[in-house]
Amino acid sequence: MDIERNDVDITKLFLWEGEVSIVDQHADEVKKVYMRLVGDKDLNKARVYSLRKSAELRTKLHTEGSDEYVAFIQGIALTSKESLIAGIKLLEMGDLSSDARRNALVKFPVEPSSDASLEEQEKYQKKVDKFPEKFSGLVAKELEKLLKAEDKRLAKFSDDELFELYKALTINYVCQEEMGRNFTDMCVFLGAYKGKDYKKKLFTSFSKYENISTDVREQLREGYQQLELGMSELKKLQEATPSPPLGVSQEGTGE
Repeated sequence: MDIERNDVDITKLFLWEGEVSIVDQHADEVKKVYMRLVGDKDLNKARVYSLRKSAELRTKLHTEGSDEYVAFIQGIALTSKESLIAGIKLLEMGDLSSDARRNALVKFPVEPSSDASLEEQEKYQKKVDKFPEKFSGLVAKELEKLLKAEDKRLAKFSDDELFELYKALTINYVCQEEMGRNFTDMCVFLGAYKGKDYKKKLFTSFSKYENISTDVREQLREGYQQLELGMSELKKLQEATPSPPLGVSQEGTGE
């Protein structure tokens, strides 16, 4: 018997799904939810929604007297110069750490030839085993240098300039968190189902999703993010090619 083309649903090959257990305060399962990573169309919906929510929050954070301005911005003006500098560096830590990784150039051990002796292979493996620690140490040193340089740069700023910089960084950070949270919330809403057949949505409206308890919503977010992580790891395995970490050269053994 021939298999008709329409009998084969190849879309299932591109779906990533799983079960999420919702637990109570005693860690006892109270409900099982079936979660599926959303496709491109729904991803775009989530992206548009999260960008709109982020923009709304950004406007409020720039509006003096708003609840959001009072909560996140107003108190900054009363902060000492030293505290402002410390806060700015903390908000810049992600970018500074990325710069440190790029600056931490270290040569990745070169794999010995196929006819290398056992002792040579052992030495190579020892270098590979020690490489993460060596790389991390160099990153830490580079980060320390960058932080000291930032201290000197910021020390030249006036109090008003420091306030404006801290304000801008704070707004960007808060809006980034808002965007990420709302993006995941919309993905959860669009990707949560009642049964393992993935036919009946768990929530009939987004407002119903918003009205569930914070604890349950957080569990659903975590469940969806775990699925994303699983898909990310799968892609890494499929696309894996031997390559060194960021900022790493393969030109020699580094000794």
